[in-house]
Amino acid sequence: MRGIEAALECRREVRRGAFAPEALRNLGGGLEPPDRVLASSLLYATSRRESLWKHLLGLFLKKPLHALSAETADVLMVGTAGLMELRRFSPQVLVSALVGHVKAGRSPHEAGLVNAVLRRIGEEAPRILEKMERSPDPKEQCLLLGIPSWAGRRWIEEWGKEEARNLWKLSSMKPCLSVRLNRPEKERDFLAGLEKAGIRGWPSPLLEGSCRLSGNPFPPSLPGFAEGWVTPQTESAMLVVEAFLELLDGGPVLEMCSGRGVKSGQLLCRLPEGVPVESWELSPGKVASAKAEMQRIGVSRRAVFKVGDARTLEPEQAPRAVLLDAPCSGSGTWKRHPESKWRLTPERLAQMARLQASLLERAFRLVQPGGIVVYCTCSLFREENEQVVGSVLGSGWDLVELPLSLPGAISVKGKPYGRILWPKLPWIDGFYIAAFMKRA
Repeated sequence: MRGIEAALECRREVRRGAFAPEALRNLGGGLEPPDRVLASSLLYATSRRESLWKHLLGLFLKKPLHALSAETADVLMVGTAGLMELRRFSPQVLVSALVGHVKAGRSPHEAGLVNAVLRRIGEEAPRILEKMERSPDPKEQCLLLGIPSWAGRRWIEEWGKEEARNLWKLSSMKPCLSVRLNRPEKERDFLAGLEKAGIRGWPSPLLEGSCRLSGNPFPPSLPGFAEGWVTPQTESAMLVVEAFLELLDGGPVLEMCSGRGVKSGQLLCRLPEGVPVESWELSPGKVASAKAEMQRIGVSRRAVFKVGDARTLEPEQAPRAVLLDAPCSGSGTWKRHPESKWRLTPERLAQMARLQASLLERAFRLVQPGGIVVYCTCSLFREENEQVVGSVLGSGWDLVELPLSLPGAISVKGKPYGRILWPKLPWIDGFYIAAFMKRA
């Protein structure tokens, strides 16, 4: 079963620090679509509720999971997730394939244990989960929904019990793909190509020039992808850039922390050719990916990227507007990048907040008097959002907060600064955004 083998290969890469989408991309185009879907389903099911699967395995193993070989531990995690979450795949086939993998691997003596434990989990774990579902205990609810317990407590403190429980559920929702139309005139052709490929898609009711898909097909397989018609991008990320563009009154534009260039592409596609856009990114690998993306969508001639620390780089021209999408915990994207939540700690969160404050301070120093700075994160922790903004504003900057144009159905007012995009739908991640004008 190539899909199961691919899931285990990706699980190994994720355990070593890779992100799930990156691990799946590294599989290349060699997998048949059904095998890719199976691999993706098993990988995300394992990562979404990793702490729950470890808890269940602890009930059935006589020794700690970490005492087994890493290969066997991965098999047990993937097997437990698959047995509990896959509804259209035979449990017997899954267990048999996983046992066969262990027999052919480096720890064949653990194959019998794998067989016994997974069969017991298939028989007994559903009753355990049903009991947990009825429990009012926040700790058990976090475990059931795949939320780190410390993060669950933090959200109760920041949002209250009712909203926190809602956020736990939204963060465990299965995401779907949305795409930005780089060539809006191709929308009809794109949707027709999706229909021909058996993929359901439709125009987004929230955003012009965007389409929603009902699942998560492999992006390079989308119609018009090679020609640059579309770019995979969450609607929340698109909304952030559109809000920035509505405030814009000419360039130059500086994008700090540009990542793989997804927002860079949106800026360059939407802005007139006469508006200079300069993008900064610390990672040379991400800049290389961004340049390839600009080439794919046909805007490479206008793209200017610099590699380096945004706290020390110097712009080619003093910016009239700065977009700072700061490095963050990614807590608003946990349904899409579930592996990241298990790597986050309160100490790491505090480190991120200090970095964000220094980046925002630099943005205010760089922007021209009368210019704007838009600060955003894909986080739902106040420590990275309102508290960062408050700490920087408290250092004496003469700034005016600007109103933001965001759909009221999915956004709420920050306390007291900015607005928060709530991850209510499969195409929308949690985001924070705040905008300020530097007084002349």
